[in-house]
Amino acid sequence: MKVDAVIVAGGSGHRAGLFPPKQYQTIGSQCVLAITINRFIAHTEINSCVVVIAQEHRRLFDELIAPNLDDQIEITYGGSSRTESVFAGLEALAQTGTSHVLIHDAARPFLSSHMISNLISAMEHTEAAVPAIRLSDALWTSEDEQLKENLSRDYKLLVQTPQTFKFEAIHQAYLNRTGDTPDCAAIAVQAGMSIKIVEGERMNLKITTPEDLNFARSHLSHFIDVRTGQGVDVHVLGPGEKIVLCGVEIPFHQSLIGHSDADVGLHAIVDAIYGALGIGDIGTWFPPEEMQWKDADSSLFVEHARRQLSERSYQLTSIDCTFVCEQPKIRPHQGTMQKRVAALLNIPIERVNIKATTSEKLGFMGRKEGIMALATATIVKI
Repeated sequence: MKVDAVIVAGGSGHRAGLFPPKQYQTIGSQCVLAITINRFIAHTEINSCVVVIAQEHRRLFDELIAPNLDDQIEITYGGSSRTESVFAGLEALAQTGTSHVLIHDAARPFLSSHMISNLISAMEHTEAAVPAIRLSDALWTSEDEQLKENLSRDYKLLVQTPQTFKFEAIHQAYLNRTGDTPDCAAIAVQAGMSIKIVEGERMNLKITTPEDLNFARSHLSHFIDVRTGQGVDVHVLGPGEKIVLCGVEIPFHQSLIGHSDADVGLHAIVDAIYGALGIGDIGTWFPPEEMQWKDADSSLFVEHARRQLSERSYQLTSIDCTFVCEQPKIRPHQGTMQKRVAALLNIPIERVNIKATTSEKLGFMGRKEGIMALATATIVKI
């Protein structure tokens, strides 16, 4: 299953009466659209993300979002309606070989990783799935600002996004569409698709009015969950011709010795992430006495740590790693290491810092017997 996401962000914001439009309004330190995009690119089951924006918003997008996310998403321009914008996103994926697509409104920034996973799981047994919640308030019609008729809540649902579809089926449905609709599910039903209901989330609210935006800001400020973890690792130097640090091979007259590839930098980073999550350490998940990890590439451990973040709905906000050694010289390789760590963790390179110091020739590091790495990871609940 190859799953991609389409985020529809082409709205003008007329209903909300906001400028910039609601998707570019800030909540905390980020704008709504950036928060929404991060939900998808942080999820390990999402292959790629297409963001559909209005052409006249390109400058806003470049100023507020592109510096951090431009290399992790594809941008396409939408049409005069939501239907046309969704179709533009589907067309952008038409030649990529994707099998399934999640279509989501940019103005719903608080969807959880758990919901994305549930929708993807549902697609194993159906051709479409949507999140929905039951009505809890009384349902009435009105006329002239007066209550008119009390309606039954039976069989009535509030349908949210992301809505998930087999790609070929929904793409064909949009090719054959007649008219516009604000809901992808309506076009799918018109095309005869079967749609499964998945439990929605109350906090997956859509920002439509200034009041919604104020509520979203209040929610984030009161319930922000930031955690920090630290990792420390040491490996001894022995015979060899290269050292692997943060996934980068460095020619050297010795090698680090360990059960896996002895990448002391990645081991410290992984331990820092586990520490922030409160789920033990690298030895908990990959015991050195188990032979399957013999000479293992430490990128496997990083991928596992990244998956734990996603499954628990946390996003990595920064990594700081310090090497303590007399040799080799770290500075010439800092940039390459930052790029490698950022790629492995799927975060912007400016969120990764690599540095080094010596022990002033004291201790085993001063005697050039080994290398120590210390790492700090900061994560936030999403």
